[in-house]
Amino acid sequence: MRHLPTHKMADFTTLVVGILLIGVVHGQLDTTVCTPYQATSGSPMPPPPPNTFETHIEANINNRNYTVDYHVWYDKPNNRVATHIRNAGARKEKLFRFDTNEYFNVDRDMGVCRVTPLNTADQLYLFGKPVGNTAVMKTPFEFLNFNMSGTSYQYVNKTKIRGVSCNMWRSCNYWPNVKASFIAEHYFSDTNWMTSRLTAQLPVRVHIYGNAVDPDGKKRRFDHMYEFIDFHVQSTKGKSSFPYETPTGVYCPRAKNLKPLPTPTSAFHFTSEVIFGQTISRIKEWYDSDMSLVRYDYDPLGDYTWGTKPLTQVHDFNTGVAYVIDQLRGNCSAVPISSTGFDSRKADATHARIRTAKEFFYFDKGSYIYEGRRIARGIITDVWTAQRNDWPAPNSPNSTWSWYFATSNYTANLADVLSFGNPVRLTLKGGLGQYYVYNIYDYDERRPMIWSYDISKCFNYTSRQDFSFRLAGSYRSLVSGNMELFRYACLRAIVKAGTSNNMNLSPLRVFNIQIDFADNSDIIVMFTLLDKAPQIGSVSNPKPENNLAVVSKSISAAINGGQLIVKLQVPLKNTASMVAKKYSLAQTQNMIKNAYYQNVQTSSSSSGVSGGAMAGMGVALLVVFFVIGVAVTYVYYRKQGGAFGPKKFGDEDITTSES
Repeated sequence: MRHLPTHKMADFTTLVVGILLIGVVHGQLDTTVCTPYQATSGSPMPPPPPNTFETHIEANINNRNYTVDYHVWYDKPNNRVATHIRNAGARKEKLFRFDTNEYFNVDRDMGVCRVTPLNTADQLYLFGKPVGNTAVMKTPFEFLNFNMSGTSYQYVNKTKIRGVSCNMWRSCNYWPNVKASFIAEHYFSDTNWMTSRLTAQLPVRVHIYGNAVDPDGKKRRFDHMYEFIDFHVQSTKGKSSFPYETPTGVYCPRAKNLKPLPTPTSAFHFTSEVIFGQTISRIKEWYDSDMSLVRYDYDPLGDYTWGTKPLTQVHDFNTGVAYVIDQLRGNCSAVPISSTGFDSRKADATHARIRTAKEFFYFDKGSYIYEGRRIARGIITDVWTAQRNDWPAPNSPNSTWSWYFATSNYTANLADVLSFGNPVRLTLKGGLGQYYVYNIYDYDERRPMIWSYDISKCFNYTSRQDFSFRLAGSYRSLVSGNMELFRYACLRAIVKAGTSNNMNLSPLRVFNIQIDFADNSDIIVMFTLLDKAPQIGSVSNPKPENNLAVVSKSISAAINGGQLIVKLQVPLKNTASMVAKKYSLAQTQNMIKNAYYQNVQTSSSSSGVSGGAMAGMGVALLVVFFVIGVAVTYVYYRKQGGAFGPKKFGDEDITTSES
């Protein structure tokens, strides 16, 4: 007997399964094996095959002394078949998608996927047939070779298989593709035998044996036993499609993308949980592309350059300055934003720029393909997967990125519907064996409040000044009922008044806006004005700024000229334009301490102020946000000697500069 090479054994056994599963074609039948049978009048008929089912098949190749295990899902209504194959320790997955004419051949152990047209696939015969430039799925009758015109089968008797009472049918078959003549013995559970699935007449075994003719003309004997285990007749209604999709984290190049990738919005904030090995870290992140601002709060991980206390970093890409703040001690250092940081890219050899929104989510490179649906954190999600070779550095081994978004039928406890979608998880499989999981919580597209980017701790008393001015009129009830909107209205008015010499006043420099009411109905507005940023920025086109003295004079001149106007617009209610009283601007040290510190502690709160209102501050810039997760790049750049941030907190005064 001639044996096939070992590397062809798996394909051959799959090929022979086709003998079981394809329809019979009459031809050069070897009559020494069998002659066509005739059905006996009045004998039981084979049961009708189901449209949808799942089963395990143990294929015992008796003439070669080995076993192959198959897990098969068959879904005729949706034109798809999935098979998982285990042979000689290797795990394969083959997906037949007749609706898109795609054949997926996946090595589950190596994570390698090949996609080819289904109509030209070498194993199409198992479940379908080519018709022109596409493929047509076989009917259940064709698939199980029963009740077909021209099939010669015969009822034999009742018997027991693996202890199960069965009916047995025998057929004589010829398969011209390999010139095989064989007997197929089919065993179905008896009508009075209740299976574990509470369904009668299910396949239990198929035994095929006969001769095949090799290309050299020699006959070869074969004997295969196929045991059907846990045959489950399914309904497609409400059933999961997961078995018919590629394995999690496997990228299939050249697969058709059946659903477009979501488009990021211009502002959002969320909390991420980063899992790497046995390490769990949490990071809170804020992003505003119109304002060119990024903030993230985190605990130092591994490298204690900044100590072990919780840290806040605010990156102002308008000036190119990164502010690193110790949340407990209040220390602050200002350094150039690194061009190798996770929220920046190199603008040129010496300058940094903020990442675009697509770059933040790593959507900018790599072709993302819709993978299907997965369960993540108990949520049904749509999954897109891409592969790229530029992480964590150019020309790195391929890494695989999978983004999980909650399906559209999920709603979030938010005022507005999420236009980007609700990101739930990112998994990152690095080319050197790294594996990261980013779980995303509290995702919110509402624009982060400017108070979230508080840098006031980075300016000492010589670099800040408290001011107050008055607004006349009977607006107390309107203001007290819409305090946060009013604070934003004051901020816009102050920013406009402080802009002079074609240099905008950054909203970051207006801090701690507080409101009080005078006995004569005047509204008292108090605020802190910070000096301009240290001249150490790393961006190629930093926005020039006036110093504290120039801005103060500009605001004073606007008030004295009746040009500082606070416009409060309350949705669906009133609109009021409040003019600051002339000559009411005053320097003051009478800020309410409790209110001051309360403001600092609640700076991360969010409001539903519109993007248009924020952009109206006059500082809108084309920009983006930052890359997912801190931990991965933090560890990488530290090991590579790259600049993640400043090396220590300095005691020097970082806020003084020449005017």
